[in-house]
Amino acid sequence: MSKVPKVVLSLFYLLCTTPAISGPACTSGKGFGAVDISYQTNNDFLNRIKAIGVSTVIRYYDWVQETLPGKTLTSGELARIRQNSLELAVVFQHHNDKTSTFETVDRGIIDAKRSLDLARSFEQPANSAIYFGVDGVDSQFFDKNGRSTNPDKYGITLIKRYFADVNRTLSGSGYVVGVYGSGLVCREILDAHLAKYCWLANATSWPEYTQFESTGRWSLKQYLPTKDCFGQEVDLNVIGPNTTGHFGQ
Repeated sequence: MSKVPKVVLSLFYLLCTTPAISGPACTSGKGFGAVDISYQTNNDFLNRIKAIGVSTVIRYYDWVQETLPGKTLTSGELARIRQNSLELAVVFQHHNDKTSTFETVDRGIIDAKRSLDLARSFEQPANSAIYFGVDGVDSQFFDKNGRSTNPDKYGITLIKRYFADVNRTLSGSGYVVGVYGSGLVCREILDAHLAKYCWLANATSWPEYTQFESTGRWSLKQYLPTKDCFGQEVDLNVIGPNTTGHFGQ
């Protein structure tokens, strides 16, 4: 995210095999509950997503040196979202598409502290979630390590260490942890009780997409981006079948 935006990475990984949505995505009744967007929203955009039944905007926490200009939520934008009676969910991402993020000792602590600073500055409500992204690095670890005999060929040990550090840092803060990533990452992190919510990335070529998608354990499932509906390119998301309306927003 100087880093390529997540929406571009998703297209790169598998443009043609993400499950299709029947009919125009811009119409109501498609079951979309959230949109994620990596730049600032405006009132026109917010009105357009409301018109098709979307109730939640997902925006980003990042460092001051943003990986994409305008990626980080602002106070003015938060006010607009509230004024439009929409809910907000947040995800922290800063080069979370790079293996170095997870190889760096204490990186989970550092990122979690930054996310806490932002959450408190925005007066993010207690019991809401901060998601942390794992943008395909499990596939990158596989390519890098190669052999199927390698016990950590997907980098899962390092990814778990990152989320363990995130959990320790957020402990007592009132916030819960969510994870964005592949089916494999979601399964491993949920099974280890290192996140409460899973947001399943739209890249079906990432490990265990189909297997995890079929379990219904995901809280959010992302679809390929569209720019035909709202004047800005966004990812549409549906809420999980076993999620009772709340996924940390």
